[in-house]
Amino acid sequence: MTSPLRRPRRGFTLIELLVVIAIIAVLIGLLLPATQAAREAARRMQCVNNLKQMGIAVHQFHDIHQKLPNMSFCGGGCEDTNPGMQNIYYRFRHYPVAFELLPHLEQGNLYNKFNLNLAATSTVPRLDGGPTNAQLASSPLTVFLCPSMPQPVNPVYADYASYGWNRGNCEVHSPAQPGDIYKPGQAYGFTPSNGVFISRMDAGMDYTTGQSLAARHVADPTWWQPEDTYRISFVSITDGLSNTIAAGDMHNILKGYTTTTVNSVSIGTTPVPSGGPIAWGSSGGDYYSEGRTTVPMNTLTGPYYSRSVTDPAALRDILYKSPIYSFRSTHPGGCNFLLCDGSVKFIKQSINPTTYQALGSRNGSEVISEY
Repeated sequence: MTSPLRRPRRGFTLIELLVVIAIIAVLIGLLLPATQAAREAARRMQCVNNLKQMGIAVHQFHDIHQKLPNMSFCGGGCEDTNPGMQNIYYRFRHYPVAFELLPHLEQGNLYNKFNLNLAATSTVPRLDGGPTNAQLASSPLTVFLCPSMPQPVNPVYADYASYGWNRGNCEVHSPAQPGDIYKPGQAYGFTPSNGVFISRMDAGMDYTTGQSLAARHVADPTWWQPEDTYRISFVSITDGLSNTIAAGDMHNILKGYTTTTVNSVSIGTTPVPSGGPIAWGSSGGDYYSEGRTTVPMNTLTGPYYSRSVTDPAALRDILYKSPIYSFRSTHPGGCNFLLCDGSVKFIKQSINPTTYQALGSRNGSEVISEY
């Protein structure tokens, strides 16, 4: 028998193959942004949850103390107007707000291990042989870490974080005006910051009072200033808790910032580029973890403060333009913010500057428009 004729098998032509590849590429191009958007939405939701937990912690702190934690025990404007207050509270004066909230974020055991007389970066051995402050603050904490923030470039501190605390708005006067924060003989002064987390000097302690309290401590080392003095409470937020920012994204994504300390360790005298100094314990209060609504959101470059800056115009530029004070994030188009009532809102960076500053003020009696 003769075998039946078989039709030859026909494969894909080169053109057909190229068409299929092109279709697959188009589909990937369409799906990739959607996938990335979904991932960012999930990361943003985790960021919102972090801020909500911090909001609960703020309210628990207030319920217990009837006061809010300070940004620091001293400081004024964009400089450390320090009237010798480091000794009158028997503790280090520049722990950030995040650190003060640890007991209310299921981190009370961690908080209790710190030697509060020393900075979080201290390597001084403990008498009981326990871990040093630097060992305790050797890594980030999830609640203070936005998953959208990329791994920081040369972070200043090993316990880097993603959030800052609202110090509101401040102005520079030259010469100083009545009510300003200034040192005697100083040619300029700062208005007290009007945000929620402020310094003791913002809350009413003047330089002369601070000096006299420090002198009293020297004369009588058993004396110290009561911890709850020169703090504000929710009652002081007369603009309304739902109209006032408490905290917000402050990612370590700065440009033009340099450091000689990386991961809490000195690297010598040659500075290297760094994403920033925000941290939950080591970032020193009003030195770094304060956000100011005078600076536009997502400002990443601009002037930085140094103690050599004494020109009032330059100091004002820092208060209005320095990225160190900007709320900033990698969320497209804006930042997540915790409001004082515990709610969280995403605010666009295109917000009207006047409205933004009104949200930063606790007692300005502004009429806040839609944002």
